[in-house]
Amino acid sequence: MNDTPLEGAGPDETLDSIGTAGVRVLQRRGGYRFTLDAVLLAGFAAVEGAGQGPVLELGAGSGVVSFLLARQFGREPVDALELQPAVCARMVRAVALNGLEGRVRPVLGDLREARTLLPSGAYALVVSNPPFRARSAGVRSPDEERALSKQELACDAAAVVAAARHALAPGGGVSLVYPAARLAEVLGLLTAARLFPRALRLVHARVGAPATRFLVHALRDSDRGLKVRPPLIVHGEGPGGYAPEVAALMEPPRAERDADTG
Repeated sequence: MNDTPLEGAGPDETLDSIGTAGVRVLQRRGGYRFTLDAVLLAGFAAVEGAGQGPVLELGAGSGVVSFLLARQFGREPVDALELQPAVCARMVRAVALNGLEGRVRPVLGDLREARTLLPSGAYALVVSNPPFRARSAGVRSPDEERALSKQELACDAAAVVAAARHALAPGGGVSLVYPAARLAEVLGLLTAARLFPRALRLVHARVGAPATRFLVHALRDSDRGLKVRPPLIVHGEGPGGYAPEVAALMEPPRAERDADTG
């Protein structure tokens, strides 16, 4: 993930590059910065939610998941719902920088108002990399953008699941990423909303380390049984210190990079 000021970025912003398709993301230097979780979620959703039909991202932030789904994985159109006006405005600019006009459509709004903001049953796939920390957990960041992005101040897991339920077409799927400690809670919320977990993958920093995250894909009104996928190992001996599977999501092959810079 590059972190370099480039054309298109304001004085307090960076234009960061991520993924094999050269997705570019505008971020505020002192604000919330996207993490590897977004990349892992996009790759997982593209595999588990394979198919056709409109996509919705809940709490899109800088738009990295939406951009990756459209440009790297060919899933479009994507409606990218974001609560914060300044963050959404940067995403609008980044849509143009990525040439994704009409393919990724930023939407300013609150996912808790999904029933009035979004059409019912309109999406084949919903994705979300929501705030991870409960409202009462830890110290709140003094930066409002970071606080809203990291802590459940404006929504919680139940609101994310309810919005996904409203937006999904029958048989459609939702993909989420959360801390491993919240696995039982999130699976319970999904099942109660008749979003039946279909695929689960635990994310580990290294071989032998405890899981830190989980990725889950659930289907609306379709209980086909849960499949536990092999563990996803982040760090290893691949390019950039990543395990080969993760490295393959992060950067184009060396031959393509050399061609771009040659």
